Amino acid sequence: MCSQHLEPTREDVCSALAYGVGIWGLATTIIVVGGPILVPATGSTVGIGVTALYVLGALLVSYLAYSVYRLRRPDTLLLRLVFGTTAAASGLILDAVTYAVCAGRYPALSNSQQGSVAFFLVAAYGAMLLAPHLRRRRG
Repeated sequence: MCSQHLEPTREDVCSALAYGVGIWGLATTIIVVGGPILVPATGSTVGIGVTALYVLGALLVSYLAYSVYRLRRPDTLLLRLVFGTTAAASGLILDAVTYAVCAGRYPALSNSQQGSVAFFLVAAYGAMLLAPHLRRRRG
């Protein structure tokens, strides 16, 4: 819980990190298991719309995660920033490791799907940064 001065504690940061790893794990599982079917080919007209819908889904998941995160914390700008940046940074680091280990390719996807998943990841991390700020303040 935040201190009297509303500064984030180590627990706040660790909790945001856990949410980020959890969201990354969920997204990665969906991409690896369902990717060959769910991820559209790069540059297709339908693919752009489908990927935009996936980004909206990422925004919704991040919004809901922040809503749960803040149940035991005051809703301050600083905690919104801590949650968004810590959760997004954890996923970005884990995706960087994934790309490094898998020789610059996302596992289980064809060459024609690599661009779509890269577009999704960049946009989804942007959505994750914005999601806490969409929440209305309590009180």
